[in-house]
Amino acid sequence: MPLSAQEDDITLGDHRFGRVNRRMPIGPVRWPFYDLFWLHEGTARIYFPEQNATLDLVAPAGVLILPGTLFRGATVGAFATASICHFELASDDERPGWLLPRGGEALHLQNMIKLAMELARRDRPDEVARRKRLLLTLLDGFAPAAPAASTTLDGRLATAWRQAAQNLHRMRTLADVAALLGISESALRALHRDAWHMSAGEHLRELRLTRAEELIVSTDKTLAEIAEAVGYRHAATLSAAFRARRGKTPGEYRRWSNPFA
Repeated sequence: MPLSAQEDDITLGDHRFGRVNRRMPIGPVRWPFYDLFWLHEGTARIYFPEQNATLDLVAPAGVLILPGTLFRGATVGAFATASICHFELASDDERPGWLLPRGGEALHLQNMIKLAMELARRDRPDEVARRKRLLLTLLDGFAPAAPAASTTLDGRLATAWRQAAQNLHRMRTLADVAALLGISESALRALHRDAWHMSAGEHLRELRLTRAEELIVSTDKTLAEIAEAVGYRHAATLSAAFRARRGKTPGEYRRWSNPFA
């Protein structure tokens, strides 16, 4: 993404919001412009056939697909809600590919995307410049996708954890994470401690709680629904872990994060 892009370099296109489901696949398509696909609710899997790559997106999450990139996708569950933002950049020389949100910034990007959708809905001529400035700020929140997974065991470990973070509802135990690597749970524990000098169990717990924080703050899901989404079998288990690690119950955290509620 050109860091020197200015408002005049942008040509705004469609910005739409809606529901997709298993009967409404995403693509296959190859756009001649940029496509910012953002998942607001649900889970989707995006395929890039020419790069032999797959992205599993769990809301809030998204991908900035560069011009000329062939892709297709589908929801993983029954449905998902998503938005698309199409635009062009003058004099861009991007190769086919995609960019992903910078680490830990997805929730903030989603808030900006919601504002961008509201401005697009109003479609006021006097707000075009503002929409372009907001889009430039959004683009700064994306970075090149991680390089192909390393063939070293340490590289495979990092890749497995990224996959686990995107599919926490399926990661019931460390054995599920280990299965992504094709090794035993005991081997995962040893490898993780040697490579990252911390407990694999603690790392998985932190992934769950961080995702739970995002869902508590950004959705009105019940504690049971959030527990299921992050891989806990029972709401009480999540509540106990959350209070022990965050110093507040999930309910207290929700009220604390929204003092005007």
